Amino acid sequence: MKDFVSMVSKINNFRKIFANWISILIKLYNGEKLIRVTLRDKSDGICTKDCIIAIVNLVSKFNFSPLKFHFKEGRLYYDNSPIVIDTFSSVMISAGSFIKEGNLWKNNKYKVKFIDAITTGLFENFYIEQYNTEIQGDVIDIGASIGDSAIYFALKGASHVYAFEPLPAVYKIALQNIKLNNLEDKITLINAAVGSKEGTVKVPSSINIQESEGYSITNHGDVEVPLLSFNNIKKIAKDPDLLKIDCEGCEADIIFSTELDFNKIFVESHECVQQFHSPCCKRLYKVKNALTHLSIVTLLALCGKCLSILASLNFKLLNICSTRFLLPKVSCSWLTPSVESILYQGPPS
Repeated sequence: MKDFVSMVSKINNFRKIFANWISILIKLYNGEKLIRVTLRDKSDGICTKDCIIAIVNLVSKFNFSPLKFHFKEGRLYYDNSPIVIDTFSSVMISAGSFIKEGNLWKNNKYKVKFIDAITTGLFENFYIEQYNTEIQGDVIDIGASIGDSAIYFALKGASHVYAFEPLPAVYKIALQNIKLNNLEDKITLINAAVGSKEGTVKVPSSINIQESEGYSITNHGDVEVPLLSFNNIKKIAKDPDLLKIDCEGCEADIIFSTELDFNKIFVESHECVQQFHSPCCKRLYKVKNALTHLSIVTLLALCGKCLSILASLNFKLLNICSTRFLLPKVSCSWLTPSVESILYQGPPS
């Protein structure tokens, strides 16, 4: 019954947005990549599959108004903002206050800019502001990606941000973004993985930026990067205030092997990353005494069982939300076209 209700709810999301929702679902099911859509204001134009899924995601999960999407002279807009329909990320970001100018993405609110190698992190950090909290000291950012979170922390007042990104190709993009925003003196970016022990780990030297969003280190690749122990890296922060971990599977290895000498901790995980959820559920009780000094424990997209454990420990929870758009029922990998996968409103990984 729950599955049926969920399916009806997802179909209704399409109906809210598209006048020709039935033909859209059929074309998505058939694997068509470019689809003519008619919006509720009767304007019409061409959308990519990723564009359609992103629009549904924006309306159903982030309260974007379906009536504000419209086509003008063949181009898609949200209110007065032009939407870049190329990828899931570009739709989310352009709807979320970023403007593309040439090879740069710019956000006027924060006066930041990023090169055209983007992830949904820009939407999460600068539109949703998932890490919006007062910062009074140093930040350690594990899983820096393209540098978006590190840049956000620096702009929010961090004394210094120490950011770690294991993928060389993504690290280079992050380095460019930090320089582009003149934050070299506020952010130290290190091309390394982080775990409970020192060593090295193999990773791919090149990777598609979209693939990097859900990348988990498996020690397979054509290049070795340092694996730094969390106990050692946390010593570099003179005034540790905030720890952010988003490393697609290394969370448990870090969290449950050391003391957490931070005032605030942000951890992002998903139920499909079993390396984190299983140890999390088993070991949260054991680390109660180590965690009670925290003013904020934020676990993004955490499973219900973990949340109930945290609630029983009387932790303060802030901004709990499934910002990665992953549903417990589905795999982390993007499914081949089917009605179920089409109605799953999440980004290709």
